Amino acid sequence: MGLLHRIKRALRPAPPPLPTGQAGAPGPPAGRPPLVPGEHVVQAGPAAGLRLLVNDRAPAFRAMIAGTYDDFLWQAVDRMAVPPRRVLDVGAHIGYHALAFANRFPALPAGQAGAQVVAFEPNPVNVARIREHLRLNPAVAPRITVRATALADAAGTMDLNTSTNIEDQTSSGGHLAGVRPVLDAADYARAGFKPISVPLERLDDVARDEQWDGIDLVKIDGEGAEHLVLQGAMDTLRRHRPVLLIEVHSVACMLHVAEVLHALDYRIRLLHEDNARRAFIMAEVLPPPIH
Repeated sequence: MGLLHRIKRALRPAPPPLPTGQAGAPGPPAGRPPLVPGEHVVQAGPAAGLRLLVNDRAPAFRAMIAGTYDDFLWQAVDRMAVPPRRVLDVGAHIGYHALAFANRFPALPAGQAGAQVVAFEPNPVNVARIREHLRLNPAVAPRITVRATALADAAGTMDLNTSTNIEDQTSSGGHLAGVRPVLDAADYARAGFKPISVPLERLDDVARDEQWDGIDLVKIDGEGAEHLVLQGAMDTLRRHRPVLLIEVHSVACMLHVAEVLHALDYRIRLLHEDNARRAFIMAEVLPPPIH
């Protein structure tokens, strides 16, 4: 379910951040039952058997528990010719995809260790939930690294307009200042979104500093900042040529994304159209022609 539907269905002031591991939230308006997270085992799909701490009344979280969340994305991943060794989850939210990547690729051929996953997430509330999920899932936790930052085209700090409310799904909609968001400013204000300062990194800088020897797959969900992530990753994309799974949030953003990727010889194809303004794409470099 898109952020538009989530906010329209659940406009409410966001509660203050909760300490790690604390369940529940301040009481909802009169007559509205509280949204309380509970532990649930994922029933199927790439995260099958893992444990999530979520509110099972929220549609997106119900889909995660069922194992059907973003199933079109996993169908594309399963068609990759070679299992990924290193996966980057940019805009990791509460860590579902990061957990699923680690769970889906537990071991590689020739006795190699399973896929290493790096989750980038700037919202502190979401980061706390990711760390709780790592605690709940010790089998995959050692292969997941969390970086509490946003990726963009420059390093530094920037305001992130965001929600502290995980349980109604609105904490997934944080967006960087200066980026055109999905909704009008008034919609975010009614949902309790407020600006906080967050650190920014360039993927090129991170990849160089970490001395990564390969990046095979990158999932990007930047709530309108997808092109900024790519612009800060040009050298990395040229060197490693990873497959890209990108949620694009506007027509203008899609134009920027396409301009960057075409210059790098990436082929783009549509995976899923969420609505008239937002779609999921897959981009990969075509192999050279055989003469």
